[in-house]
Amino acid sequence: MQYIIHHYFEWMLCLLLLIGRLGDILSTYWATPTLKLEGNLLARKLGWPFVWLSILLCLIPFYSTSLAIVALVPSLLVSASNIGKIWLVRSVGETQFAELLTSVARKQRLMPALFWVFLSSSFIILAGVVLIGLCPDPERDWGFWYGVGIVVYGVAIMLHGSLYFWRLFKRATASDTGQAS
Repeated sequence: MQYIIHHYFEWMLCLLLLIGRLGDILSTYWATPTLKLEGNLLARKLGWPFVWLSILLCLIPFYSTSLAIVALVPSLLVSASNIGKIWLVRSVGETQFAELLTSVARKQRLMPALFWVFLSSSFIILAGVVLIGLCPDPERDWGFWYGVGIVVYGVAIMLHGSLYFWRLFKRATASDTGQAS
């Protein structure tokens, strides 16, 4: 096994990244085929061609092992997070789920929603920081790069989650204004 890992590590990382990217892409498609619920603003604006282009991340291991590990961790975690939500979105329907979120946003305030996104993301980031602290040598410890990947995932959730809620509450306010007139 050591021989395989040593001689084919880049290829193994490629395969893992491919699994992570396909998991992310397919789980996104299963949850939101029209990208109506997509939190990533770039993916939402540029659409499926951009999303499929992210498969090219599988080539990172041939450039940098550390960067490949950093890309792998969020890909796998996003896949897992998306898959956990698919049953609910699919049971209600993408459009109805978006309408449900908008109706809930009409009755709530933005700041508490942002608070919970930041708090949740902060725990994820803390887990990454702890791993970085436990593996302080980036040249020798792959755990360091896994920790960086977890921090990147946490920051992405904080950023995309905040932007998603901001847009959701803005849409809810706009629809309230439209209903009032």
